[in-house]
Amino acid sequence: MSHAFERLAREEEDENIKKLADEKSVAMLAIIAPHVPYRISPRRVVYVELGTPEEFGIETFILKAKERGIRKLYLLLHSPGGGVSSAYVIAKALRKNFDDITVFIPQLAASGATLIAIAANRIVMGEISRVSPIDVLIWEDEGMKSALSLVKSFARLESRFERTPLEDISYPYRHLIESIKPEELERMHGVLTEVESYAHELLKMANYEENKAKEIAETLVYGFHIHFEVVSYERLREMGLNVVWYEDRREEWGVMRYWLGKYILEENPIHHIVYVFPSEGGISNEAGEGD
Repeated sequence: MSHAFERLAREEEDENIKKLADEKSVAMLAIIAPHVPYRISPRRVVYVELGTPEEFGIETFILKAKERGIRKLYLLLHSPGGGVSSAYVIAKALRKNFDDITVFIPQLAASGATLIAIAANRIVMGEISRVSPIDVLIWEDEGMKSALSLVKSFARLESRFERTPLEDISYPYRHLIESIKPEELERMHGVLTEVESYAHELLKMANYEENKAKEIAETLVYGFHIHFEVVSYERLREMGLNVVWYEDRREEWGVMRYWLGKYILEENPIHHIVYVFPSEGGISNEAGEGD
C-alpha cells in the first residue's frame, strides 16, 4: 500500500475512543472538516471539501478493516460536503464493506455529506444536528450556481408566461427568459437526475424499500427551497429516514462529540480521516443492532 495514501488517514491513539470500539466491537471512522480554514499563503485560505484525497483516505481505512474482518461501523461525520461524485463513491464503498453502519452527526453533514449519511442503517442526531438538501452547486466563471435554482426558475417563468406572446412580456422578464441557455438548462437537469439516482441507490443499499427510497431521494433533491436549508432530525423522521435521538445513544454520543472536538479546530488541507479498530479480543462480525 502506498505510503502517500497511508498519510491521508491515520489511526486514533486516544484511549477514550479506543475503549468504545472495544466495548461495542465496532470499527470507528471519523470524517471531520476542520472549522479553521487551511492557509496556503498570507492572503489565501481554502476550506476543505470532499474530493480525491478523501476517497483514497477512506479506501485506506476500508482495506485495513477488511484485513480484520470487521463488518460493523460507527461513523462520525462532520462536513459541509464537496464533490458529489466523491461523496457517492465514499458512501457506496462504505456501504459495500460494512453490513451495519451507524452514522453520528453532532452538528453538520451537508450536501455531498448528506449522501454519505443516508447510506447508513441509522442516523443519530442531536439538538443542533442537521443535514441539507442534495441540490448540486456548480462553480463557474461568474460564481457558484445552484442546479435546482436554475431549473425551478425556468419552470416558474414557463408557468407564468406560457400563454403570453413574447412582445407582451415586460423587458426584465424577457431578459431573464432569453438569458437562460438551453444547453445549460439541460445540463442542470442531468446533474439533478444523476444525484437523485445516487441517493436512491444508496438508500436501497441501506435497506429502505423501493418506493420509500425513491420518495426520500426525490424529496432530498427537489423538495426544499434553497441549498442551505436546515434539515433537522424532525424533518428526516417525517420523511421516513431511520433517525435516532441522541439521548437514546448517550454513551456513544458523548464519545463522538469528544472526538469531534479533538479535530474541529485543527487546521488541515483535507478532511481529518481518523479511525480505530477494536482489539482482537473485541472483534465481532455480527451485524445489526437496536434502532
